[in-house]
Amino acid sequence: MSVHPGDRGVSSMQFVETANKIEERAMQVCRKWPKSYTFIITQRTIQLASELYEHVLKANCIFPITTEAEREERLLELQRALGANNSFSRKIERAYHMFPICGIRNKLSRTETDEKSDRILAEFMNLCLIEEDAIKGNITFTRNCKLAGKKQ
Repeated sequence: MSVHPGDRGVSSMQFVETANKIEERAMQVCRKWPKSYTFIITQRTIQLASELYEHVLKANCIFPITTEAEREERLLELQRALGANNSFSRKIERAYHMFPICGIRNKLSRTETDEKSDRILAEFMNLCLIEEDAIKGNITFTRNCKLAGKKQ
């Protein structure tokens, strides 16, 4: 039975797509940051976004109901993804407080730069919250899965 498009919610499997958006957007935004911050914050921010994406991809490839070891491995990857997501959001927030995260190369007034940085921060925080909810939902789902061939 299909669900009317207006009644559809966010799929718990959306966490892979959201992680991909976070990584892509981080790469776009971070390349505009001041070069003097490359080793201080830029590289680590992109690394955390990439770690998030890699962990959700790994978790998504593990079928949680085959064996207990696979379930534990999937849970571990999901928890690592959750940690990378939280660390990433903190790095973005820190960057926001240090310099305009929209990049200073743009020929915008200070007010326009601040507004654009506010929008970028809000975009990232929204994506991180969506990702956190999806990962937590997958953790709950994985913990509650019955193992194949095992009576519970």
